[in-house]
Amino acid sequence: MELEKIKEAVTAATRDEELATATCYEVEAYAKLWPFVFLVNDWDVWNGSKRALKLQVVRWLEDEGAPYDFFQIRSGFGLMGFRDQEIAQKFERRWSAPAQAAPASNGDWNPHPLKSTFEPVYAN
Repeated sequence: MELEKIKEAVTAATRDEELATATCYEVEAYAKLWPFVFLVNDWDVWNGSKRALKLQVVRWLEDEGAPYDFFQIRSGFGLMGFRDQEIAQKFERRWSAPAQAAPASNGDWNPHPLKSTFEPVYAN
């Protein structure tokens, strides 16, 4: 993702102008360290609490063996940085899909065998 688009997204989502400016400086500094940067806010990479990467994402990254970095900005944005363009493109293809919301569990369901549809049939 282009650096300017990332900064625009940060500015648009941050109400406080000073915080937005400071965050844009952080993004710029990060982009100097990692030439291929992605904003991963709506990607399918977050764990349930949205505070870290999913374990399967971390394992995928470790299996690729290329240098990477995950940076969570205090305003809630997540950045992934790569040095290798090929790995960055593979990461984008693999994980850029938006996270799928899990359906709410049905509170009425009861796994009790006598109240399920799998009741044994007794011959009379």
